Amino acid sequence: MRFSLLALVIFAAAGRALAQPAASSSDSPKPGDLVTNPTYALWAGFAVGTSVTQKEAVTLADGSIVESLTTARLVSKHPDRLTVETTVAPLDAAKRAGVIDETKTLVIYHSEAPFEEFQTPESAGYSVTKGKEVLEVRGKAMEAEWIEANTSTSDGSVTEKDWYAVEVPGGLVKQTVTKKKGEQITSQSTLELVDMKIKHEAKKE
Repeated sequence: MRFSLLALVIFAAAGRALAQPAASSSDSPKPGDLVTNPTYALWAGFAVGTSVTQKEAVTLADGSIVESLTTARLVSKHPDRLTVETTVAPLDAAKRAGVIDETKTLVIYHSEAPFEEFQTPESAGYSVTKGKEVLEVRGKAMEAEWIEANTSTSDGSVTEKDWYAVEVPGGLVKQTVTKKKGEQITSQSTLELVDMKIKHEAKKE
């Protein structure tokens, strides 16, 4: 997924306040300014040990389906940074197809980052639309912000749609991606939230 698209979605879900510069004399942020890192902001409201699990199913051109579970867990948090451990585990069908075994990665998100990291560059063949939608998540209605990006090149096209909600650790509720070569669909993927384990900060006396 394009990082700039992810940032656009998170800004929409987390609110305009996240896009304000951390230290700037101007009213709106510009390249070189530090702004609140939206990914940090969407994890910072939860305590260490909080986790979210998503299931992804990828349908290939030959009709085969590869499925995996991704679990992101907050493993440390400080005022200026936090660390998220992400585990990706193939499901049975993927294992039989020879997909690599479980992988783990650690990513550190700082509380502030340069504004230009969150900009989607203007380019031909690239368009973005956004809106709001109520999704049913684990049997409950949840209002989400969504952004859909379409990218077209001589090699084909990619349509990606992401749904985000601030009550979900990390924000991502659902994602769909469709890749085409001409009119032929080469792959389609759907990622959906399947579990959350929320931990809250202990109340101070």
